[in-house]
Amino acid sequence: MERGRVPVGSRVVVHEDDGIAELALLRRGDVLELVVDGVFAMDTEHTETERALATLTLEQLGGDDLRIVVGGLGLGYTTATLLADPRVTRVEVVELHAPLVRWLREGLVPATDGVLDDRRVLVTVADVADAVPGLRPASVDALLLDVDNGPGFLVHPANTRVYGAPFLSVAARTLRPGGVLGVWSADPSPELSLVLERICGSCEEVLLDVVREGRTFTYAIYLARVFH
Repeated sequence: MERGRVPVGSRVVVHEDDGIAELALLRRGDVLELVVDGVFAMDTEHTETERALATLTLEQLGGDDLRIVVGGLGLGYTTATLLADPRVTRVEVVELHAPLVRWLREGLVPATDGVLDDRRVLVTVADVADAVPGLRPASVDALLLDVDNGPGFLVHPANTRVYGAPFLSVAARTLRPGGVLGVWSADPSPELSLVLERICGSCEEVLLDVVREGRTFTYAIYLARVFH
Protein backbone atom coordinates (compact mmCIF):
# COMPACT_ATOMS: atom_id res chain seq x y z
CA MET A 1 0.00 0.00 0.00
CA GLU A 2 1.12 3.54 -0.60
CA ARG A 3 1.04 6.39 1.87
CA GLY A 4 -0.98 9.55 1.31
CA ARG A 5 -4.27 11.32 1.61
CA VAL A 6 -7.35 10.68 -0.51
CA PRO A 7 -7.01 12.89 -3.62
CA VAL A 8 -9.76 15.44 -4.22
CA GLY A 9 -12.09 15.12 -7.17
CA SER A 10 -12.59 11.37 -6.79
CA ARG A 11 -15.92 9.61 -7.21
CA VAL A 12 -16.93 6.26 -5.80
CA VAL A 13 -16.99 3.30 -8.17
CA VAL A 14 -17.82 0.72 -5.49
CA HIS A 15 -17.49 0.48 -1.74
CA GLU A 16 -18.16 -2.12 0.95
CA ASP A 17 -17.65 -2.67 4.66
CA ASP A 18 -16.54 -6.26 5.17
CA GLY A 19 -16.58 -6.10 8.96
CA ILE A 20 -12.82 -5.57 9.07
CA ALA A 21 -12.57 -2.27 7.25
CA GLU A 22 -14.47 -0.03 4.90
CA LEU A 23 -13.07 -0.36 1.39
CA ALA A 24 -13.74 1.94 -1.54
CA LEU A 25 -12.61 1.97 -5.14
CA LEU A 26 -12.63 5.53 -6.43
CA ARG A 27 -12.13 7.05 -9.86
CA ARG A 28 -10.28 10.27 -10.59
CA GLY A 29 -10.20 10.80 -14.34
CA ASP A 30 -8.64 7.63 -15.75
CA VAL A 31 -7.07 6.70 -12.42
CA LEU A 32 -8.54 4.22 -9.94
CA GLU A 33 -7.75 4.61 -6.25
CA LEU A 34 -8.11 2.13 -3.40
CA VAL A 35 -9.09 3.64 -0.05
CA VAL A 36 -9.17 1.63 3.19
CA ASP A 37 -10.92 3.10 6.23
CA GLY A 38 -10.67 6.54 4.68
CA VAL A 39 -6.91 6.25 4.03
CA PHE A 40 -5.57 6.38 0.48
CA ALA A 41 -3.83 3.06 -0.08
CA MET A 42 -2.76 2.87 -3.74
CA ASP A 43 -3.81 3.76 -7.26
CA THR A 44 -3.37 2.68 -10.87
CA GLU A 45 -1.24 5.70 -11.79
CA HIS A 46 1.82 5.02 -9.64
CA THR A 47 2.39 1.26 -9.63
CA GLU A 48 6.17 1.17 -9.91
CA THR A 49 6.87 0.18 -6.32
CA GLU A 50 4.34 -2.67 -6.27
CA ARG A 51 5.83 -3.99 -9.49
CA ALA A 52 9.36 -3.49 -8.17
CA LEU A 53 8.61 -5.75 -5.21
CA ALA A 54 8.13 -8.53 -7.76
CA THR A 55 10.90 -7.68 -10.22
CA LEU A 56 13.58 -7.14 -7.58
CA THR A 57 12.69 -10.47 -6.01
CA LEU A 58 12.73 -12.32 -9.32
CA GLU A 59 16.17 -10.91 -10.11
CA GLN A 60 17.54 -12.69 -7.05
CA LEU A 61 15.94 -16.05 -7.78
CA GLY A 62 17.58 -18.63 -10.00
CA GLY A 63 16.12 -21.76 -11.51
CA ASP A 64 12.67 -22.58 -12.80
CA ASP A 65 9.40 -23.84 -11.32
CA LEU A 66 9.23 -20.93 -8.87
CA ARG A 67 6.54 -20.93 -6.20
CA ILE A 68 5.81 -17.55 -4.63
CA VAL A 69 3.47 -16.44 -1.86
CA VAL A 70 2.14 -12.88 -1.90
CA GLY A 71 0.65 -11.37 1.24
CA GLY A 72 -1.65 -8.57 0.13
CA LEU A 73 -3.41 -8.48 -3.25
CA GLY A 74 -3.70 -4.71 -3.60
CA LEU A 75 -4.81 -3.85 -7.13
CA GLY A 76 -3.03 -6.89 -8.54
CA TYR A 77 0.15 -5.35 -9.91
CA THR A 78 2.63 -7.39 -7.87
CA THR A 79 0.89 -10.62 -8.80
CA ALA A 80 0.61 -9.65 -12.47
CA THR A 81 4.33 -8.82 -12.60
CA LEU A 82 5.24 -12.19 -11.09
CA LEU A 83 3.07 -14.01 -13.61
CA ALA A 84 4.84 -12.27 -16.50
CA ASP A 85 7.94 -14.34 -15.67
CA PRO A 86 7.60 -17.80 -17.28
CA ARG A 87 9.71 -19.32 -14.50
CA VAL A 88 6.87 -18.70 -12.05
CA THR A 89 4.60 -21.73 -11.91
CA ARG A 90 2.62 -20.94 -8.76
CA VAL A 91 1.52 -17.72 -7.04
CA GLU A 92 -0.43 -18.07 -3.82
CA VAL A 93 -2.10 -14.80 -2.83
CA VAL A 94 -3.31 -14.23 0.71
CA GLU A 95 -5.70 -11.28 0.99
CA LEU A 96 -7.55 -10.13 4.09
CA HIS A 97 -10.44 -8.43 2.31
CA ALA A 98 -12.87 -10.56 0.29
CA PRO A 99 -14.42 -7.54 -1.50
CA LEU A 100 -11.04 -6.65 -2.99
CA VAL A 101 -10.65 -10.14 -4.41
CA ARG A 102 -14.17 -9.98 -5.84
CA TRP A 103 -13.63 -6.56 -7.43
CA LEU A 104 -10.55 -7.79 -9.28
CA ARG A 105 -12.37 -10.93 -10.42
CA GLU A 106 -15.19 -8.74 -11.72
CA GLY A 107 -12.75 -6.72 -13.82
CA LEU A 108 -13.21 -3.42 -11.99
CA VAL A 109 -9.46 -2.79 -12.36
CA PRO A 110 -8.98 -3.11 -16.15
CA ALA A 111 -5.17 -3.02 -16.05
CA THR A 112 -5.08 -6.26 -14.06
CA ASP A 113 -8.27 -7.82 -15.36
CA GLY A 114 -7.93 -11.59 -15.55
CA VAL A 115 -4.89 -11.81 -13.28
CA LEU A 116 -6.77 -14.01 -10.81
CA ASP A 117 -8.02 -16.26 -13.60
CA ASP A 118 -4.50 -17.43 -14.41
CA ARG A 119 -4.28 -21.17 -13.70
CA ARG A 120 -1.07 -20.58 -11.72
CA VAL A 121 -2.86 -18.41 -9.14
CA LEU A 122 -4.48 -19.56 -5.91
CA VAL A 123 -6.22 -16.93 -3.76
CA THR A 124 -6.96 -17.41 -0.07
CA VAL A 125 -9.03 -14.89 1.85
CA ALA A 126 -7.34 -14.81 5.25
CA ASP A 127 -5.05 -12.82 7.51
CA VAL A 128 -1.49 -13.40 6.32
CA ALA A 129 -0.37 -13.65 9.95
CA ASP A 130 -2.63 -16.69 10.31
CA ALA A 131 -2.00 -18.22 6.88
CA VAL A 132 1.81 -18.17 6.71
CA PRO A 133 2.36 -20.40 9.77
CA GLY A 134 0.38 -23.06 7.93
CA LEU A 135 2.89 -23.26 5.07
CA ARG A 136 5.34 -26.14 5.05
CA PRO A 137 8.96 -25.32 5.92
CA ALA A 138 11.25 -24.80 2.89
CA SER A 139 8.28 -24.96 0.51
CA VAL A 140 8.38 -21.62 -1.36
CA ASP A 141 10.99 -19.61 -3.27
CA ALA A 142 9.77 -16.20 -2.15
CA LEU A 143 7.32 -14.69 0.27
CA LEU A 144 6.34 -11.09 -0.45
CA LEU A 145 4.55 -8.93 2.11
CA ASP A 146 2.59 -5.82 1.13
CA VAL A 147 -0.23 -6.04 3.63
CA ASP A 148 -0.16 -2.50 5.03
CA ASN A 149 1.76 0.76 4.75
CA GLY A 150 4.68 -0.61 6.73
CA PRO A 151 5.49 -0.58 10.44
CA GLY A 152 5.47 3.22 10.71
CA PHE A 153 2.08 3.99 9.11
CA LEU A 154 -0.42 1.21 9.78
CA VAL A 155 -3.97 1.19 8.45
CA HIS A 156 -4.76 -1.88 10.59
CA PRO A 157 -3.03 -1.66 14.00
CA ALA A 158 -3.16 -5.45 14.31
CA ASN A 159 -0.65 -5.67 11.47
CA THR A 160 2.09 -4.65 13.89
CA ARG A 161 2.75 -8.37 14.36
CA VAL A 162 3.48 -8.84 10.64
CA TYR A 163 6.61 -6.70 11.02
CA GLY A 164 7.83 -8.32 14.23
CA ALA A 165 10.52 -10.94 14.70
CA PRO A 166 8.21 -13.82 15.73
CA PHE A 167 6.15 -13.71 12.54
CA LEU A 168 9.07 -12.89 10.23
CA SER A 169 11.01 -15.84 11.67
CA VAL A 170 8.11 -18.14 10.78
CA ALA A 171 7.95 -16.57 7.31
CA ALA A 172 11.67 -17.13 6.75
CA ARG A 173 11.32 -20.82 7.60
CA THR A 174 8.93 -21.30 4.68
CA LEU A 175 11.70 -20.41 2.21
CA ARG A 176 13.86 -22.81 0.26
CA PRO A 177 17.64 -22.22 0.29
CA GLY A 178 18.32 -18.98 -1.56
CA GLY A 179 14.73 -17.87 -1.13
CA VAL A 180 13.68 -14.24 -0.69
CA LEU A 181 11.58 -12.65 2.02
CA GLY A 182 10.47 -9.31 0.57
CA VAL A 183 8.68 -6.56 2.50
CA TRP A 184 7.18 -3.33 1.13
CA SER A 185 7.11 -0.24 3.36
CA ALA A 186 5.79 3.27 2.82
CA ASP A 187 8.80 4.65 4.70
CA PRO A 188 12.36 3.49 5.25
CA SER A 189 12.48 1.44 8.44
CA PRO A 190 15.95 0.73 9.88
CA GLU A 191 14.29 -1.32 12.62
CA LEU A 192 12.60 -3.61 10.09
CA SER A 193 15.84 -3.96 8.14
CA LEU A 194 17.70 -4.94 11.30
CA VAL A 195 15.10 -7.54 12.27
CA LEU A 196 15.24 -9.12 8.81
CA GLU A 197 19.04 -9.14 8.85
CA ARG A 198 19.10 -10.86 12.23
CA ILE A 199 16.62 -13.49 11.08
CA CYS A 200 17.90 -14.19 7.58
CA GLY A 201 21.55 -13.21 7.81
CA SER A 202 21.36 -10.37 5.29
CA CYS A 203 18.93 -7.71 4.15
CA GLU A 204 19.06 -5.29 1.22
CA GLU A 205 17.17 -1.99 1.40
CA VAL A 206 16.00 -0.54 -1.92
CA LEU A 207 14.66 3.03 -1.79
CA LEU A 208 12.33 4.22 -4.55
CA ASP A 209 11.13 7.80 -5.04
CA VAL A 210 7.65 8.46 -6.39
CA VAL A 211 6.39 11.96 -7.26
CA ARG A 212 2.73 12.38 -6.41
CA GLU A 213 0.89 15.69 -6.74
CA GLY A 214 4.15 17.61 -6.68
CA ARG A 215 5.49 15.84 -3.60
CA THR A 216 8.23 13.21 -3.51
CA PHE A 217 7.60 10.11 -1.42
CA THR A 218 10.38 7.65 -0.66
CA TYR A 219 9.22 4.05 -0.38
CA ALA A 220 11.32 1.11 0.74
CA ILE A 221 11.56 -2.52 -0.30
CA TYR A 222 13.44 -4.93 1.95
CA LEU A 223 14.87 -8.09 0.44
CA ALA A 224 16.24 -10.71 2.82
CA ARG A 225 17.68 -13.97 1.46
CA VAL A 226 17.75 -17.22 3.37
CA PHE A 227 20.56 -19.76 2.92
CA HIS A 228 20.08 -22.87 5.02
